[in-house]
Amino acid sequence: MDTNRNVVRVVAFEDLLDRVGNFESFKIGDHVYQSEYLLPQLVVDSSDLVSQTALVAGHATYWGLEACRARRFKARAEAAYRQWRDRTWLEIKQTPVEDTGKTPTDAHAEKLMHTSEEYGSWRGRLDDAQESAEMAEALYEAFKLKAEMIRTQERLLAHEAGGPFIVVAADRQTASREPQ
Repeated sequence: MDTNRNVVRVVAFEDLLDRVGNFESFKIGDHVYQSEYLLPQLVVDSSDLVSQTALVAGHATYWGLEACRARRFKARAEAAYRQWRDRTWLEIKQTPVEDTGKTPTDAHAEKLMHTSEEYGSWRGRLDDAQESAEMAEALYEAFKLKAEMIRTQERLLAHEAGGPFIVVAADRQTASREPQ
């Protein structure tokens, strides 16, 4: 591996970067995240591994917690939607159709519900909640991959410099050989 390169990328990491990079912004609760802020944090800069090592654990932890929070917001949105859907269904089914005076059939009630403005609004909220949960999870995975890439890069640099292979406490499970 060329140690003079400023940026080191791995195919799996690039796939996650592509996935994360396909958004301008997303929202979890009241907080809006912008891609222009997040994407530079995901790149491994081989010229500054020490400061990245210090930050990446915090980033992974933060995005793990944000992924949990996003899943919670998604679950709440789904529950609120189901409540709206059931209440609306009952209202539609109990209201006689003006032309016939009879209650609507299930198919007609479903059509009325799905063509309402509220339904479109709910679909948008559910889609946004789904996207936010997926983005937070993707960022969590991306920072975990970045941590692994930094560890790998540090090992390669130490090996190329003829230095010892250093195993830190957090890395013992993934170490493949003892210190030289």
